[in-house]
Amino acid sequence: MASFNQVQFIGRLGKDPDLQVTSNGKPFTKFSLAVDQGKDKEAMWLNVTTWDTLAEIVEKYALKGMQVFVQGKLQRRPYTDKSGVNREAIDIIANVVQILDKKPNGNTPPTAADPGYDAFMPDE
Repeated sequence: MASFNQVQFIGRLGKDPDLQVTSNGKPFTKFSLAVDQGKDKEAMWLNVTTWDTLAEIVEKYALKGMQVFVQGKLQRRPYTDKSGVNREAIDIIANVVQILDKKPNGNTPPTAADPGYDAFMPDE
């Protein structure tokens, strides 16, 4: 039986990405994403995790409040809360994070959508 687990959101970072490294040296970042639900409705808050090179790029360029496009898959994560109750969270494991805002100093990573960008030329 076929299955498909893919989500896409545009939202704003609720906090700066926090770069960490697993015990075997694999980098990852975690951040919250606020997705607007429309006028007079509260934002939907999502937990996002990135891994490896994407984690390092997100940590370097993304800041709290920036608008980003996130694409990835949903993953269930069981945990026990402070009261000892077993609960479950749903996280997005992102394989794409595209910054839609520019950093205050204008230093954003190049993308294929940028005029004059050539993926085969070294970054300046």
